Amino acid sequence: MELLTSPAEIRALLEGDRIWCVYALGDLAPAMFGKTRWFAPDLTLVLYDYGTCILFAMGDASVAEALAHVQWPVHLQVQAPALAAVERVAVVTKRQLMWRMGWIGDRSGWVEVSRARRLTAADVPALERLYADGAASGESPDFFFPSMVDDGVFFGVCDGGEILAVAGTHLYAPDEGAAAMGNVYTHSAWRGRGLGRIATCATLGALAGLETVGLNVRAGNAAAIRVYASLGFRKHCEFFEGLATAPR
Repeated sequence: MELLTSPAEIRALLEGDRIWCVYALGDLAPAMFGKTRWFAPDLTLVLYDYGTCILFAMGDASVAEALAHVQWPVHLQVQAPALAAVERVAVVTKRQLMWRMGWIGDRSGWVEVSRARRLTAADVPALERLYADGAASGESPDFFFPSMVDDGVFFGVCDGGEILAVAGTHLYAPDEGAAAMGNVYTHSAWRGRGLGRIATCATLGALAGLETVGLNVRAGNAAAIRVYASLGFRKHCEFFEGLATAPR
């Protein structure tokens, strides 16, 4: 087993596929790097944060070694070969086929964004109320922490003190030229009016100067994939989000 400890060395490997590695690029930031371990030869990352471990892999050769250093259960962001490597040494209890999409710089499908405003920490209670709208149906974003609003980029379309639609980021790492969009949601009573597109364009506009902007979308969510494609995103690779537990 070889542990990599040099951000420059790790960055050089991640640069080989920036869209697939967009989240890992964000973990090179000083505030995050101390929470990581990076395993060679083909780079598997274990991130110790958010109350659990997250495992990301560029390949499958160092997955087993990395799993010896996790706290169970571990959340997975892996492609098919790495998922098979996980299954050889652990029990995968959940899996969801996803697409990683990357923005190619096309703005032809963008809309006017003057109705959207950038959100701040003061908007977190209203944002949590918005996300609660989708809790019963399972539509609420499942990876949101209040600190993301201050640390990242969020735009909302608002009516008084309520947020009707929002788009934001899972990570924002301008020093690495990388961001991952997420936490996109429109209130169930306000759908079909283009508000989510407005919020998404506003957020993407604030990120457009970065080299790499990616997002995750469920492979079966054809409607969302069409919307993101119309805003300039293209499918990059399939992968699995999942949850693994310790070997029996």
